[in-house]
Amino acid sequence: MKIAYFLAICLFLLTKQSVLSNPLNNKWLKNEIVDSVYYDIYIPPNFQNKCLLVFPGWNYSRKSWIKNTKLIHFSNQFGYALILPEMGKTLYESSYFPETYLKWHSIPGGVFIKKVFIPHIQKKHNLLTPKQFNALLGLSTGGRGVVLTALENPGLFSAAASLSGDYAQELYPKDNLITAIYGRYSEFPDRWHNIDNPMYRTQEWKISLYLAHGLKDKVVPEIQSSTFYKKLKNLHKNNIKIIYNVVPHGKHNYQFWNGELKPIFSFFESIQAGSL
Repeated sequence: MKIAYFLAICLFLLTKQSVLSNPLNNKWLKNEIVDSVYYDIYIPPNFQNKCLLVFPGWNYSRKSWIKNTKLIHFSNQFGYALILPEMGKTLYESSYFPETYLKWHSIPGGVFIKKVFIPHIQKKHNLLTPKQFNALLGLSTGGRGVVLTALENPGLFSAAASLSGDYAQELYPKDNLITAIYGRYSEFPDRWHNIDNPMYRTQEWKISLYLAHGLKDKVVPEIQSSTFYKKLKNLHKNNIKIIYNVVPHGKHNYQFWNGELKPIFSFFESIQAGSL
């Protein structure tokens, strides 16, 4: 009896430890940290082995998507784990330069996502693994991050959605944010054109993409998305599913971004269904 009781206690403790250490048994994991960068993870009750890496806008909190949209609702409906890093003031750059005067972290943003964040999430939480259906979602500068992350991590993501993003920095050679990372356009045009420029990497694009932009966006002009879309379509024709939704009254705000979530998740679901 004593041996049986002892074994039962051991089994209980092992089971309890397993439950506590397995994030899939928790609805929220908040204020997690890797290399001084905070992140949150949400696991829906009906998690279906699908993951969504979510990027906020420039200097927006990682919590802003949750507070201002129905993202949790769609996560629950379709079974997507949400992974929300605190990206702050990054352009998802691959390098810093002597002229760089704005560094969000000791590691450039794009390098951090690829070399630090994704491997950490895979190892610690068993999410964003190659065996899962992985997608990307971002708005504004986070939309740029979506595209660059997809390009820098080929084979890991199956679909992406980018809202109100900017993809061709050379269209605005006086852009202060681009200048803060890459130096002045007049001095370093090659950097602006050839480094971290989605427009010049469209030939490399491999995954399904949902783009949307509002015609009344006064922060990021709609020409950014329309130009990027046209070049992708001209190159890839119908070989890759690429959708562009132009919203006549859409602005650079959460009313517009929240309104895009329903078609985005329908888009993701169609891609996953086609991959089965």
